Amino acid sequence: MMKKTVMLLLLALPLFVYGQIFDSSTERTKAHTKYGMVAGYIDNGVYTYKGIPYAQGERFLAAVEPNAWQGIRSCRHWGPVCPQAKNNGWQNDEGAFFYQWNDGYQSEDCLRLNIWTKGLNDGKKRPVLFWLHGGGYTSGNGQEHPGYDGRNLADKGDVVVVTINHRLNVLGFLDLSAFGEKYKASANVGMTDIVAALHWVKDNIANFGGDPDCVTIFGQSGGGGKVSTLLCMPSAKGLFHRAMVMSGSFLGSTPQQEAREVGQMTAWFLGLTSQTIDSIQYVPYDRLLEASNKAFYEVSNRHRDKQIGHGIRLGWGPVNDGDIMPGIFENGSERISNEIPLLIGSTLNEFSTPNEDRMVRSAVIQQASIRCQDGGAPVYVYLSAYQTPTLDGKNHACHNSDIPFFFNNVVKSAQMTGATKEGIALGEKMSSVLLTFARYGNPNGPKGKMIIKGLPQWSAFSSDTEATMRFDVPKCIITYKE
Repeated sequence: MMKKTVMLLLLALPLFVYGQIFDSSTERTKAHTKYGMVAGYIDNGVYTYKGIPYAQGERFLAAVEPNAWQGIRSCRHWGPVCPQAKNNGWQNDEGAFFYQWNDGYQSEDCLRLNIWTKGLNDGKKRPVLFWLHGGGYTSGNGQEHPGYDGRNLADKGDVVVVTINHRLNVLGFLDLSAFGEKYKASANVGMTDIVAALHWVKDNIANFGGDPDCVTIFGQSGGGGKVSTLLCMPSAKGLFHRAMVMSGSFLGSTPQQEAREVGQMTAWFLGLTSQTIDSIQYVPYDRLLEASNKAFYEVSNRHRDKQIGHGIRLGWGPVNDGDIMPGIFENGSERISNEIPLLIGSTLNEFSTPNEDRMVRSAVIQQASIRCQDGGAPVYVYLSAYQTPTLDGKNHACHNSDIPFFFNNVVKSAQMTGATKEGIALGEKMSSVLLTFARYGNPNGPKGKMIIKGLPQWSAFSSDTEATMRFDVPKCIITYKE
C-alpha cells in the first residue's frame, strides 16, 4: 500500500511542479482594467498579459478610449501589429538568424499593450518600464525581437514592464491637416497613440502592481526617437518620470509645409479632393501606402537640398505642427521636460563595421549637451562596446545589440549575443543599470552612490567632460573627452 501511494505521488509531482512554473488559470490571473477584466498566464512567478486594448482610433484621427467589454477577456497572446511593408530581411539567412524577427499579424486595430509583473493588487508600488520599439516610425512592433520580452527584467528587478504597438508609417504620420480641422492631428497620431497608452498606464497599472508615479520610458533606434519626441510633447508631460534613449537621438522634426505637401499629393494620387477626402478611410492599405510612397518621392525631390533633423531626409515621423508636436530638441521644445533624468547612449559599431560609429554618436553628444545647456536634471551617457561573437564576430557591437543586455535577455537572445559567460555577466550589470535608473532616477543608485557590483562610479555628463560609461568586457570603465 505504501509503495503504491509513493508511486502515485511521484506521478503527480511533475504536474504539481509544472503548475507552479506555468499557470494559465483564468481565475488566478484575472485582473481589472477600466474597461473590463483580463486574464493572462503566470510564467514562473511572472504574471503575463498580451494584446490588451489601450485605445481605438479611426484612420488619421486621434485615438479614443477602447470600448468596454463584458466578462473576462483572454489576453494571452500578442495583439495585432500595425500594417507595414513586407519585411524582406527574412531573405537573408544570417540576418534572420541574428535578429529572430517576430512579424506578427497585421491589422489597423493595433493599439495594444503587453504587461509583465510579479504581483497583482498586492499594495506594492513597482517602478514601471515602458518600452517603445524600433523600426523608425515606419515598421516594427512590441514583440519583434526576443530581446523585447519583459519577463526576465520584471522578475529580476520586481518591476512592471510594458511594451506597446501603435500606428506607424502612412497610418501614423500622414499630414492631412490641409483638408480641415477634422484631420488636424493626423500628422502625429502615431505619437498621440503612445500618449494614450501612457494615460492607460496611469489609470490602470496599479491593478498590475505598478506605480503610476514612477514610469520610465525607454526605446531603441526609432523607439529612442519616440522617447526624444515625448520629452518635447506638452500632452505627455506628467505621464513619465525618467527617460532612456538608445541609439535614437533623432533631433529635429519634419516641417509641416513639406508634410502637408505629402498629404495633399497622396490624396491627388488617390483621386481625392477636399470634397471627397473622407473616402480615404476606405482605401485599401496597400494602395494607400503606394500612393504615399509616390508622394514622398515627389516631395523629397522637390526639397532634395533640405536636411531634416540630424542628417535625416524627409520621411515618416513626427511633424512640427506647433501644437501637438512643437519640435524635437529644437527651439527649446525639450525644456518642458527639464526635470526628467535622462540616460542616453549608442553602440560602438552601429552599422556593423569594425570602425567606431561617429554619426549616431555625435547625435548622442549633441542631445546630452542640449540638456546640459538647459540646466535640467542630470543626464548620463553610455557606450555599448561588447563585440558579439556570433557569426564569427562580423556584426561587432552593432545597432540593436545592446537591447538584450539591458532587458536581461542575453541567453534568450543567444543568436545575437552569443550567450557567453562574459556576455551574461555584462548583461547582469547592464540590466541592473536600467533597473536602478528606473527605481531611483540615477544609474548609480540612491543618493548617487554606485551600488552595482563591478561598475565604477558614474559621473553625470557635462559638455566639458563628456563622461561616458563604456560597457564592455573584461570590465566597464568611465571615459572622458579627449
